[in-house]
Amino acid sequence: MCFVWFSWAGGTAIDLELNGGADGAIFGVANSDKIFAMTEFMLAPVSEWLAWGMAVLIVVLLMTFLVTSADSAVLIVNTINAAGDEGPKARPHILFWGAALALVVGGLLISGGTGAIQTAMVIGALPFSIVMALMAISLIKAIFNDGRREAAGITSVTVDAQGAVPAE
Repeated sequence: MCFVWFSWAGGTAIDLELNGGADGAIFGVANSDKIFAMTEFMLAPVSEWLAWGMAVLIVVLLMTFLVTSADSAVLIVNTINAAGDEGPKARPHILFWGAALALVVGGLLISGGTGAIQTAMVIGALPFSIVMALMAISLIKAIFNDGRREAAGITSVTVDAQGAVPAE
């Protein structure tokens, strides 16, 4: 759905600007307002209420996306810290991590706006990129070792007496 949305919205805005249809109405606004400028440019001639309704729908969808993403982040952090415990004892921890995430984001917004959040995201993602590179190396190594085991006739999966593969 994201691919369809970005293709439709971005492609339409680029086409309108490149072909002169928008006459700078989309390109001239701030980056955070481009989607609203595009929908207003496209829908205002049809109906002012339709353009306003589409803007409200965009805000609702963006808020839904942000809230579900934050909820998933809090759940993952809590699951990692609680060693997989998702029972009733985990509820205070979920509230703590949700409040901590909200305070960090709020602090970054107050201190430096979206630029501070972008910088924090890049700095925070750097260690994960190293982990991802190590995981890619481990995957290549595991595939290579599986090929060597298969060539030597060694099975990489154990089978019990009844022929079933044991569950892990």
